[in-house]
Amino acid sequence: MTKSTLLNTAIWVTRLLKIILVIAAIGITSLFVYSQIDKDTFADEEIVLKTNPSYLGVSTIISDVWKGDTKDAKYDSKPYTFGKLKTVSLYINYFKVIIVAVLMFLILRTFETIMLSVKTLHTFSSRNAKLFRKIGIYIIVVTILISYTVLRFESGSQIIAHLSLTPVIYMLLAFVMAEIFKEGENLRAENDLTI
Repeated sequence: MTKSTLLNTAIWVTRLLKIILVIAAIGITSLFVYSQIDKDTFADEEIVLKTNPSYLGVSTIISDVWKGDTKDAKYDSKPYTFGKLKTVSLYINYFKVIIVAVLMFLILRTFETIMLSVKTLHTFSSRNAKLFRKIGIYIIVVTILISYTVLRFESGSQIIAHLSLTPVIYMLLAFVMAEIFKEGENLRAENDLTI
């Protein structure tokens, strides 16, 4: 595969992923609006937070159920249903998902910009170094947003905390690539001066 073919393929893949992200964000927003209009449709759906086991991460889930202040109150048999989810918790988690989708879109767009500049033979430029730093910062924010989730219900709560090394490795790679491109720009500038 030639350099141009590989870059074209990567550019088309990033464009496809951006389209998928936009469609997913529209779908999530539509579902969110529908759930606000017709709350009874999903009222009995149980919400259970789960973790994905990974070699490079640690996860913990804390689920609490409490009963009312009266002596005769019993524990709720289904405390984690959509109908019992507090509105503030729903909105916070919705906006968190949308912010993560926007940041992922920006990461893909920034990466596509870098690939387009490489395709036009403007590889080692300070602009590309800045773009890689932007990607690293976006990854930091995404990692912070997805590492902690809290769902508050009328008679309970679920909390998940997840720490993974995978996004940290991606972030470090982005910052290392920024330094490599910065050094490449310096070498190119020195080479232009010697000619």
